[in-house]
Amino acid sequence: MKISRRALVIMKGEKVAANLYMFLGETVHEAEASDASSSSSERFAMVWHQKLGHMFEQGIKVLAEKNLLPSLTKVSLPFCEHCITSKQHQLQFNTSNSRSKNVLELVHSDVWQALVSSLGGAKYFVSFKTYKARVELDSSNKIKCLRTDN
Repeated sequence: MKISRRALVIMKGEKVAANLYMFLGETVHEAEASDASSSSSERFAMVWHQKLGHMFEQGIKVLAEKNLLPSLTKVSLPFCEHCITSKQHQLQFNTSNSRSKNVLELVHSDVWQALVSSLGGAKYFVSFKTYKARVELDSSNKIKCLRTDN
């Protein structure tokens, strides 16, 4: 049995000739890997839960009762970390005292992290030269403050 961070791979082989084995494999994804010994019914329920966009348990039960989910007879969903994480609330941003009164007094920009370094070794970039020229020409104002996400 080989265990990785993302999946649990159960490897089995069947001898078909003298030195030839047929590989019979099954991949169990991370949500199912937490309880690899769980029943096949629970595994099927978790697979349908994921395929249906993390649908709530009662909704899956209704679909299963109407025989709309193949191979699913009993619905019992195990703990789903993704469902818990998605329901957490983030704190609100602090109220800002700096408000612009005119167009382009305060412009926000996103600094992007490149996956690969440039020839000069840069890993981050901001591209707004064309934007700056266009908005300053259209509004007859100049950018006074540029705020980025560090």
